[in-house]
Amino acid sequence: MPRRMPIRIISTAAGLIAAITMAHAAGSASDLALFGKDPGNEQAFACYSRHYDTAHLKNHPKQNVRDMTLFVNSTVDSEMGRMYSLEIGVQFRSRKTLFQVSGGCDSSVDGKTALNCGIDCDGGQIDVSVKNASSILVSIPYGARTWDGESDEEPPPSAKFASDDKLFRLDRTDLKDCLPLVADDDIKARISAAK
Repeated sequence: MPRRMPIRIISTAAGLIAAITMAHAAGSASDLALFGKDPGNEQAFACYSRHYDTAHLKNHPKQNVRDMTLFVNSTVDSEMGRMYSLEIGVQFRSRKTLFQVSGGCDSSVDGKTALNCGIDCDGGQIDVSVKNASSILVSIPYGARTWDGESDEEPPPSAKFASDDKLFRLDRTDLKDCLPLVADDDIKARISAAK
């Protein structure tokens, strides 16, 4: 005769599953801060950017980044949970071309960062942490591989992160500001149509 599980164990397990499901649906605190709302189980987007003016760049001669825009796309997979991808657009001091950095991210388990992102093709590591309700910090401690979408060749030295391109504060901006970074036509249309 098969053994039956005690009702207390079954009810405890059911309660734990319900709590995990509710926490998953409500989103984490970093998701709330990153997206500016509870993403629930829906696809969510966030856009952040920063322009460094001439005075800032003059005071930071070893910073090569003039403009940076960051787009986060997040979806929920029934088995894997919430998944994240990151696209960063960078304009360097002496280049007019928009260079990009992209990769997949995991939500952090260390409680210090929101996302840990591996850059495509072993191109480095980028961490994103929430600074406050309208800003994030982007950490690129060892640089990251950039590409311009036009060429398969290695970018020139003037299109790479320099020694003072390690930590950036970016501010929340309209999703439409990230459209140049979005490759998916359906996502572009959704963002363009949003009010």
